[in-house]
Amino acid sequence: MGSVLLVDDDQGLRAMLSFSLKGSGFSVYEAETTIDAITLLKEQMIEVVVLDLGMPPNEHAATEGLKLLDWVSEEMLSTKVIVLTGQSADETSYASIKYGAFDFLTKPVEYGVLKQSIDRALLFLKQSLKLKEQEGVQKIELDLEMAKGVKAARNAAELKLLKQVLSDTEFNIHEVARRLGLKRENVYYLINKYGIERS
Repeated sequence: MGSVLLVDDDQGLRAMLSFSLKGSGFSVYEAETTIDAITLLKEQMIEVVVLDLGMPPNEHAATEGLKLLDWVSEEMLSTKVIVLTGQSADETSYASIKYGAFDFLTKPVEYGVLKQSIDRALLFLKQSLKLKEQEGVQKIELDLEMAKGVKAARNAAELKLLKQVLSDTEFNIHEVARRLGLKRENVYYLINKYGIERS
């Protein structure tokens, strides 16, 4: 079905997700640290990374996770990253999208939701590969199509997060800006960009 790397320092969570993913037919790899993850990514053909941002040595900050996310985005163009975040990690979620995450999910994550996200990431990769293999496609056209696809995926993740935070804060722009680590004018820009109206 596809290859998945679980990057999380919580061994119990890794074991549970690994068991479920293997049961669904995925090839599963596990890493406890950023260094372990990079080593595996260099050695194995991994299509999707499921990444918990809170990694050692500082489990309460997103620094290590974002560092790995940035590395994957730069070095592993055919790998998609799904980020797992804590309950009140809106700013971290927004940062992860900017660093190139394909999707973000709030912990504790239901297996069905995670599998759906992984399936979408694999479908995206499959479509990208199909584009590459088309005969007679000029490289410049291909790069443009690939860029459009990546931008669309990023926009979808950005919109999902924005709607979620607007709903959680009952459209309180000041609070949305605080949670996402943005200026209020940036929040208004995003609302206009996606045509979101207060319900």
